[in-house]
Amino acid sequence: MIQYLQSDQDQIIRSHKTLQTGAWLRCEQPSEQELAELLTLGMDGDALSDALDPHEVPRIDFEDDWTYLIVRIPSTDDAFNDFTTPVLFGMHKDYVVTLSRDSLSQLWQPFIDKTRISTRRRVALIVAMTEAVAMQYQRRVATINRQMRAAIDDIHTLRARDIVVLTEYERRLNDYLDALIPMNWAIEQLVANRSLRLKEDDKDDVEDISIDLEQVISRCKSLLRTITNVRDSYRAVMDTKLNETIRLLTVMTVALTVPTMVAGLFGMNVPVPGAEDGMMFWKITIGSVIIAMVVGFYFLRRR
Repeated sequence: MIQYLQSDQDQIIRSHKTLQTGAWLRCEQPSEQELAELLTLGMDGDALSDALDPHEVPRIDFEDDWTYLIVRIPSTDDAFNDFTTPVLFGMHKDYVVTLSRDSLSQLWQPFIDKTRISTRRRVALIVAMTEAVAMQYQRRVATINRQMRAAIDDIHTLRARDIVVLTEYERRLNDYLDALIPMNWAIEQLVANRSLRLKEDDKDDVEDISIDLEQVISRCKSLLRTITNVRDSYRAVMDTKLNETIRLLTVMTVALTVPTMVAGLFGMNVPVPGAEDGMMFWKITIGSVIIAMVVGFYFLRRR
């Protein structure tokens, strides 16, 4: 799908039927014909292939007429998924191109409806788009934070399935870090590259986005440390409970040893003292119980 977007005099982004100078070309889930159209604009074929690679790492490349910025964004599906998908921002002197292998309507449609910006300002448009991507990460990390707080409200009530949930959060946060760290580095290169000739306002906006990404990175790392600490605490609690259980079973085993020996001796098919006494069974039983209780109480007190 290819869509041609351009802002009017009120800086409202509207759809057009043809590509014009100063437009934003939005391409998602492209067909072979649509990729061929992008190639006719002078875009690099390798850059297009990299943008459609689901495992592509964020980076920035500078060519004579094009600047290619590849970022990764969280899934914008309704379901809260943990994967990220690559997006290519291609910046030309006449227009801006965005290319993705997935449909990003839930990202770009709110951006189109709410953003008031001239599409002719290429760098400002890229900065605004990158800011929208950063907001996606901030919302996702905030969601994980809330869900984690609900899951680890009391360490003593944690269950095995809660640890599985925390492990899933850990995997998501690591996926986000794998995308955010190189993406932040790539965005910083926009300011470092002199060929773009950024205005001071654009430089400030890029630096603000870099700061926002660094904050998200720090938040992800903090949540990962929290997950690690919770998992270690859970393991310590479970080890303590296991030790207490083993200790109790050991005490019970030692306490029952004496009654077992007595029952074994008097259960032998040989004459034993007191066999003529009708109350001997109850005497032995009561004595064995008392001995077992005394031994058990002694070891429990000695821990």
